[in-house]
Amino acid sequence: MSEGPLMRRAGPLTPLLLALSLGCRARQSYETAIPIDDTFPREPVTGALLERYEAAARWSEARDGLALVILRGETVIFESYARRYDPTTPVHIFSGTKSFSCALALLLEADGALRLDEDVLDTLPELAAGAGVTPDTLLHFTSGIAQDNRALTRDGLMEEQRIEDKYRYAVGLPSESAPGAVFHYGSSHQAVLGALITAKIGQSPLEYLEERLFTPMGLRFGGWNHDPAGNPMLAYGAWTTANEWLKYGVLLRDDGRWGGEARLPEGGVDRCTTGSAANPAYGMTLWLNEDVADDVDLSAFDTLAEEGRILDPDGPADLFAAAGYNDNRLYVVPSEELVIVRLGAGSRRFSDPTLLRMILRGE
Repeated sequence: MSEGPLMRRAGPLTPLLLALSLGCRARQSYETAIPIDDTFPREPVTGALLERYEAAARWSEARDGLALVILRGETVIFESYARRYDPTTPVHIFSGTKSFSCALALLLEADGALRLDEDVLDTLPELAAGAGVTPDTLLHFTSGIAQDNRALTRDGLMEEQRIEDKYRYAVGLPSESAPGAVFHYGSSHQAVLGALITAKIGQSPLEYLEERLFTPMGLRFGGWNHDPAGNPMLAYGAWTTANEWLKYGVLLRDDGRWGGEARLPEGGVDRCTTGSAANPAYGMTLWLNEDVADDVDLSAFDTLAEEGRILDPDGPADLFAAAGYNDNRLYVVPSEELVIVRLGAGSRRFSDPTLLRMILRGE
């Protein structure tokens, strides 16, 4: 079995890879248990399908996997946890957090508090990047705003931080390219988005999400990284469990419906899973199973396919994912009614195409 290619294109390291050299400062940590609730019934598969999933779980665990949970329809059909990991313990999903921002933007738009095509400069005249930056470009990571990984990501993982207000810091970063022209993965986009939302609604973006989405869904978190000014880190802050992350996957899979009710605007998930001209394989904070041009920098994740569709070259076209450091993944396949959560502790041998081939086709 092939491991699959690991590095598609060269480029700057993802902000979260810098966390490997954090030094001796203590990190923020949120590990209060989240008990598994009865949201999803359990009906484990048997026979050849069970063997397929068990092989995938062994492969994942050999690469520092902590959990592999597979849901079809409304039922968990497979779950496997590393012996050292308690499935009620929240895991820092790092950039897996980013995907919540698409729901955040859709809800704000539905409430009349935000337009995805509005110029951020109209609300934040201090924006150093100038005119043309919109919520849409912030969510697609094509805003052109420069990245400062040390200040916005590495520092934000710490209990004692040196950058007091990361939203304000990001607003002060210059432009590196014209809005919409270049895909550049990093935390500045969502820090500016957080500053914009806070200014427009006078409320923390996380508080808004909790009121409008998380609490009604019963979606629970162990905690969320904040800066000293109290701003939630929309790019990498969430700590949760596989069973909780599944809930968000089902919401996205079912076009924003949860428990028989529309929690997101109809058709909103289609917008979240539509890429940009600069990178057709990245929607509004979600990775898409699309091919991209050779000059698109995908080095933020060195686990993608080298040729063809980036998540699984032979996989479903409607497959999409939220992805975070330590190889934390939320995969959604609407056409097969599947939601898959993989939690990990990090491994340079992890490969998205390999894990997906094993789960989806037993290859």
